[in-house]
Amino acid sequence: MKVSVLLLVATAACSSKSPASTTPETQPGSAAPVVVADAATPARPTGPTTPTIERALSLREAADQLEKAEAQLQKGNKNLAEQLFSTAEILTGPEALAPIAPIYREGAPPRVTTPTIKVDTAAPPQPAVAGNSEAEDEADNVPPPPKKEIGTLTGTMAVGGKAGGAYGLITLEPTSGKWKPRTPKQVVIEQRGREFMPSLVAVSVGSTISFPNFDTVFHNVFSTSQLAAFDLGLYKAGEARQYTFNKEGFIRLGCNLHANMSAFIAVVSAPSYVVTDQDGNFAFKRLKPGKYTLKAWSTRSQTPITQEITIKAGANEVKVGVDANAPAGPQADKFGGKRG
Repeated sequence: MKVSVLLLVATAACSSKSPASTTPETQPGSAAPVVVADAATPARPTGPTTPTIERALSLREAADQLEKAEAQLQKGNKNLAEQLFSTAEILTGPEALAPIAPIYREGAPPRVTTPTIKVDTAAPPQPAVAGNSEAEDEADNVPPPPKKEIGTLTGTMAVGGKAGGAYGLITLEPTSGKWKPRTPKQVVIEQRGREFMPSLVAVSVGSTISFPNFDTVFHNVFSTSQLAAFDLGLYKAGEARQYTFNKEGFIRLGCNLHANMSAFIAVVSAPSYVVTDQDGNFAFKRLKPGKYTLKAWSTRSQTPITQEITIKAGANEVKVGVDANAPAGPQADKFGGKRG
């Protein structure tokens, strides 16, 4: 009954049309992002307001956004239609619009609807890239091999025949195929300055990543990867949602509101891994001597390369090369539509 009443109120409010509102990027303090930007916000009452008046204004605005969403849907612009629908959804609450949500969400990755988590907006920024199994072991007080049995490995990864130019990942697996699975971790990829930080993060299988928003604009984090398809929806500064990554592989993140935003998650089952610097340099400092399968990948590569390597006690060096064959340009939107 509550859903029906709210929908009836929103529909009735459509007859009192308001001009299109500002975008979420120019209205950071509002209760919800408004996607279309072609006029001023609706005029507010000049006298004292009450909770009832405030609710009525929200419902009128929600109804206006729903009308625009339907218009965009009829034009075939499903991505913009879904953004407008999401605006209305925040204004009314998701329960009120749940019966028609599938009309706007079909074809997009599965929606994560868990409540947002509050985060400290004064937290320091994350690094540009992150992921180092040995650093994790040191933090967890995992003892290294005996000193006389430690092997180190330094190396450089070339991308498309040239050193540097992209971050990458190096993993090492004993050729025996036997090792203890790593403990999953809690990791953060933040949205700050309209960028993802880290832009590349390596995590062990089963790890959970939190995606806090530190900007005064809304973001919509999503992935269309078959390994981990999800849509975190819209949420404002000081809030986060999270997702657990249970399948090994490489996942590209996007923001459905900002085509320039892109990041990569490398979900790893190998016992040893490290993210390279931008020049392709990497190092392992506490390896057991033996034969390993080395895998290398970069953010400009479609798939990793594999080679066998023998680690001896003491210092070891290696050079690896990967292709630069990943598609260039902005990622498609969450419905698969071309952007940019």
